[in-house]
Amino acid sequence: MRKSGISIEEVKDKVAALKGVRLKIAVNHGRKRIVKYEGEISDTYPSVFTMKIEDNKNIKNLTFSYSDVICGDIKFSYA
Repeated sequence: MRKSGISIEEVKDKVAALKGVRLKIAVNHGRKRIVKYEGEISDTYPSVFTMKIEDNKNIKNLTFSYSDVICGDIKFSYA
């Protein structure tokens, strides 16, 4: 369900501005499962963006859609 009156184009611009910045991200997977990661946005595409996450010795890439940000499933904060 949509929470705010922000458009996808505005979200794309804001995410593109955060590219390369070290961020903390909280992802809501439902049923009170919130997973927190730390990393940076590596690439932005027309419908998704990717984040490079570093956990201990493992490096992985996660992909999210801009609609996840609008719905509030993903929340960013500076590291």
